[in-house]
Amino acid sequence: MGYEIPIIVLFTFFSLAMGAAWVGGYLDKYQSKAQEVALDKMGENKASYGLKSTISSQKTGDEDLDQVQDGVGNGVGGLVGKGGIGEGVGGLLSKGL
Repeated sequence: MGYEIPIIVLFTFFSLAMGAAWVGGYLDKYQSKAQEVALDKMGENKASYGLKSTISSQKTGDEDLDQVQDGVGNGVGGLVGKGGIGEGVGGLLSKGL
């Protein structure tokens, strides 16, 4: 007991420093690399993830149409993702994103 205040103060300073670095653009190169690593672990690249999320995010309210839309999004994203037919194209598109 008694360590709460110093921990809160250190956490606050760390959070402010990280926030300032993020706003200042100092973390951009690390953020991009972290995104690539995370997507690679999921078997995705930036192009496939972007296609899936863009196509699947437009919900109509009709459950059947939404399921079809999700299927199309996953299918198109899978084509340019890891192991897909257009993996090379997806890799080239991902480098530009």
